Amino acid sequence: MSTSQVSAELAAPSSVLSISTIARKIFTFPFLLGVVLAVCAIFVASVNLPDPDMWSHVAIGKQILDTYSWPVAEAHSATVRGSESLALEWLGGVAIALAARTGIVGLMTLLGALSVILILLLYYFAYQRCGNSKAAFLGCFLTLPLASAFFTLRPQLFGYIFLIATMICLEAFRKRQLTSLWILLPLFVIWVNTHGSFILGLMVVALYWVSGVANFDLGGIRAVAWSKAERVHLETISAVSLLALAATPYGSRLAGSTLHVIVNARLGMANITEYQPLGSSGQLLQITLALVIPFLLLHFVVRPSYRVEEVALLLAAFYGACMHSRLLFLFAIVFAPLLASMLSRWIEPYQARTDRPVLNVAMALLFVTILCRLLPSRNDLGTAIEAKFPIRALAYLQAHPVSGTMFNDYGWGGYMMLGAPGKVFIDGRSQLYEDAGIYSDYLRIMSLDRATLELLRKYDVRACLIRRDSPLATLLATQREWMTIYTDRLSVIITRRRQSPSAKDDSLPAFVQPAKVFSG
Repeated sequence: MSTSQVSAELAAPSSVLSISTIARKIFTFPFLLGVVLAVCAIFVASVNLPDPDMWSHVAIGKQILDTYSWPVAEAHSATVRGSESLALEWLGGVAIALAARTGIVGLMTLLGALSVILILLLYYFAYQRCGNSKAAFLGCFLTLPLASAFFTLRPQLFGYIFLIATMICLEAFRKRQLTSLWILLPLFVIWVNTHGSFILGLMVVALYWVSGVANFDLGGIRAVAWSKAERVHLETISAVSLLALAATPYGSRLAGSTLHVIVNARLGMANITEYQPLGSSGQLLQITLALVIPFLLLHFVVRPSYRVEEVALLLAAFYGACMHSRLLFLFAIVFAPLLASMLSRWIEPYQARTDRPVLNVAMALLFVTILCRLLPSRNDLGTAIEAKFPIRALAYLQAHPVSGTMFNDYGWGGYMMLGAPGKVFIDGRSQLYEDAGIYSDYLRIMSLDRATLELLRKYDVRACLIRRDSPLATLLATQREWMTIYTDRLSVIITRRRQSPSAKDDSLPAFVQPAKVFSG
């Protein structure tokens, strides 16, 4: 036997051992728990894909990709056309628009990928705080129902991912890993161009800084002061991160416009569902109380200690969720690690020596297989979209154009930006329309204010694309001035009759192309 053959035989067991060791390190029980969380997140996200605001981001992202420029004036709406309109979440919109190029499957793939990244980061964050993978899994799994409504394909999902990443970096810094903070610099540059939740990130960074100003210990709440080097490092990174907010196509105007929306969104906060108080959603309120009440009661059994920033974040997140249900996701991010830390007192830590990598892989494949069977097909996703958006009505309008201003349902405006560009009366960018005074008029029209018909004349509305069962549709059906030219199970198109001395009151208007009412 040659020397080379002997060397090869001696090396073979080492290679096999190396592969086996790597497999044991990867396919662990914590890995299996991560797969379970990822499967749950994808399944939850698949139910939420047809989101009303998703379409406007697709439209704006497509505009940027097609023109190689960032919009500064409104081009999609008929009512605010030409007014200043910055693409505040342009990077998120571009990502969604790129996914949309491959159709509904591409959108679902992006949503699933973002959901997996988010839940795995939260899983790691909870483990980082409690050091027990089983407790971290349970904390994330129990809080998943709180976050389930927010696994939607909108730039805010990117924002939540960046927020968890920020908290992970700060937690590592709290454990004396100083280099972890450098990640915040590129993170905030991407974040400010993606979603306005970068403000939450800045608030969290500021809170961590405040919590280390001085040593403090009272009633189980403690603070550990930063060393001089740590404080200077944190302050330097924070200052540079603030400067990074100007690294946008619009300079500092983008961050300023985001603040404008937060401060001036009076009507949006009062009328948009996700900004309503937590009590307006009975199911979410029940889930929140089912988690919070036992968590508080456990404090009579154990006396855990908390850092100042943990308590402050929890109280702020809970208050925010009570005021605006949209912030329930922030509460879930803050609450999951604390719940995991509490549960870790009774859950035995992971023991590597008793692990079974082969069983873990088999179980992971089983869960993935079950997910593949449960995920909606392309046809199912198309049916879900058709059930929520006026696909057939817009197809009818493309075949039979209607001239003049068109009034539309608020939730359909984003979809119309793609199917009927230039015809949109209002869409999900509520602040754009609130600043112009149009949002308030829209609310008056939809609520059947005494000035409803007068407001329709004010905007010279020639047609309405609204829900078939809406009160406005019922009202217009009683008016001789209006006539229905299209209806299906979801939507109705009602047009204004042309009024002229020579025309009969029930004559078909010249700007309507079809000769008779069409039912889809």
